[in-house]
Amino acid sequence: MALIRVDDLIQKVRAYLPETDAAERIRKAYVYSATLHRNQFLPSGVPILQHALEVSQILADMRMDSPCIVAGLLHDVLQEELTDSSALRQAVGDEVAVLVEELSKLNRATYQGTEASRAEHMRQMILASTRDLRVILILLADRLQFLRSAEHLEQDKRELLARESLAIYAPIAHRLGVHYFKAEIEDRAFEIEDPRTYHELKRWADRYAAESRERIERINAELRRLLADNGIAAEVLGRTKHLYSLNAKLRRQGGDLDKIYDLLGTRIIVEATDDCYKALGLIHAAYTPLPSRFKDYIALPKDNGYRSLHTHVFDAQGNQFEIQIRTREMHRQAELGVAAHFLYKEQGTADEVELASINWFRQLLQDMENGQSPRESMELLQRDLAPNQIFVFTPKGEVIKLPPKGTAIDFAYAIHSDVGNACIGAKMDGRMIPIRTPLTNGSVVEILTSSKQRPHKDWLKFAASSKALARIRGYLRQQEKRQAIEEGREMVAREARRMGRKLDELPKLPGFSEWMRRGALTSMDELYAAEGFGRINIREVLDRLTASGEPKPATAAPARTPAQRAARPGAGEQVLVAGMDSMMTRFAKCCAPVFGDPLVGIITRGRGVSIHHAECFSLRRQAVHPERIVDVHWADDVHGERPVTLTIRAGTMKRLVELIGLLEEEEGVRITSGRVASKGGVYIQHLTLVVEDAKHIQRLLSRLNNLEGVQAERDLEKS
Repeated sequence: MALIRVDDLIQKVRAYLPETDAAERIRKAYVYSATLHRNQFLPSGVPILQHALEVSQILADMRMDSPCIVAGLLHDVLQEELTDSSALRQAVGDEVAVLVEELSKLNRATYQGTEASRAEHMRQMILASTRDLRVILILLADRLQFLRSAEHLEQDKRELLARESLAIYAPIAHRLGVHYFKAEIEDRAFEIEDPRTYHELKRWADRYAAESRERIERINAELRRLLADNGIAAEVLGRTKHLYSLNAKLRRQGGDLDKIYDLLGTRIIVEATDDCYKALGLIHAAYTPLPSRFKDYIALPKDNGYRSLHTHVFDAQGNQFEIQIRTREMHRQAELGVAAHFLYKEQGTADEVELASINWFRQLLQDMENGQSPRESMELLQRDLAPNQIFVFTPKGEVIKLPPKGTAIDFAYAIHSDVGNACIGAKMDGRMIPIRTPLTNGSVVEILTSSKQRPHKDWLKFAASSKALARIRGYLRQQEKRQAIEEGREMVAREARRMGRKLDELPKLPGFSEWMRRGALTSMDELYAAEGFGRINIREVLDRLTASGEPKPATAAPARTPAQRAARPGAGEQVLVAGMDSMMTRFAKCCAPVFGDPLVGIITRGRGVSIHHAECFSLRRQAVHPERIVDVHWADDVHGERPVTLTIRAGTMKRLVELIGLLEEEEGVRITSGRVASKGGVYIQHLTLVVEDAKHIQRLLSRLNNLEGVQAERDLEKS
């Protein structure tokens, strides 16, 4: 990649930003950045200043305003402690300094490490986005530039970069409508994560494009003549599906390349919205359309502001191809999303698209902070960032957008939380349906309610939207805490009577108030809840207080001595529960964690702590109160084999038999059970086998997934 000079950046900015002081501001910031980054280099040997220039050029390609460009040149100077906020404000002004300050906060909250640290990283990103969306755009530009130069990183760091990018950055780019970022981030991360599949698909796509070029050029020429003959000024362009999207579609369709009809397509750009529909009518009259593949995203825009008409048609030779029709403004919005609006908005104002994005981030932040565990916060985030959605209507014609498997419960909560809580049934297109029934795209739905209805735990099994899940969990947790307070009050009162005291006399015990304060128990209800949830043992606490008068914390400190750890490791002497030396432990059967897996502990009533894999699917369908969640980790020296279940997909039954032989004969794996199903021409094997630890599982999965036509993953629900 050729090195970028500041003059190149200024020239690019001048092409769309002719304000007289923009070039001077950028050059001044460049000199300041060069001074701060002097003698600093990336692992590749490239000066960090060059990285800053490339980040700013990406922002300039998106036609961002000059404060954003300047912030790109200085985006890491506070994080790297090259200067302080006061000096930065004096050098480049308050607006740029605020952007860089927000960026420094994000970089301090790392995505790596525990689930809690990842959730905090995302919370910081979302919080910054609610204040100024330019912060997230600079962060996306920084991530894209790192992906472009990732070949210089060590393999483990490249893989982490790719995982983060696919899990967080690409979905956020999609939600903001910035296709410019999304497509390249996904493709570059895909190449890092699975280079063999990436290059196989690239070779196939290149060959297919070469073989289809003549056909596509003929169709585009026909469309140009058709539109010109009918007085519609239009630009007709070719369009290619990017490889990550192609791979995702192949996985959904069982890996059949013959079913991919939209690798190449045509995009028609017209001047006005009316011309979009006129062009659509002409095309449907000239070619045979597929009604099931027509989508009107102009009348029903996507949540990220995307607008366009999509249709699939057959030509005279029976070839199927996709056509997208949009105006120039829609095209700009489709490529740049929310970034398309910053250049032209008035200072200090936000337009409709920007406000919609900010409000979405605010709602997501509220859901994440509304009593959700880190695991649940990340799950809600992934659901909200999912790209697909269906459009369902109220009887009055209001559009409700839901995830693809959205049910009547999701629809009810999308209308209002009170409607969701009282939902007893629904009508879809006039027909009664159970509330668990997935809704059909384009259907009209009416919700039936009752004042006696209350949310049930079972609702979590078929709720698909983040809003419904958050509201149901919130209600169930409130009920659970009320029950814990009642049970805890009875247990505390019983222990008080054992001591010959009344309940209201306990706070007068020597050291009791100090013990409450050190345990972060702000009221007696908090004490009752802690007892009800099993986090404290009030009998032991009261016995210690009355014996010595010394205040003790409400829960033991998480850090323990080696002697303590050796004395009480729990769960067959394999796991350690933070702060609970006397707690019985057991492994959950639903996810069957093995040594090396990330863990989470759930306090159960009467059965101690249940140990789950941190990504357990069963836990995702529960509303576990945060007070019942405890930190657990593996003991230092764990031996023994445990059963896990793998799900393996292949194109033929013969292939599955070969894979079983490979596992047993070459890998020496002991298989205990298995069952086979087929779906859409793909054979699916659920195989239970005995492994040593998490590294053993990863080695087996890596071996299987490197075989052509095979997809394997661990099943964390049926193990």
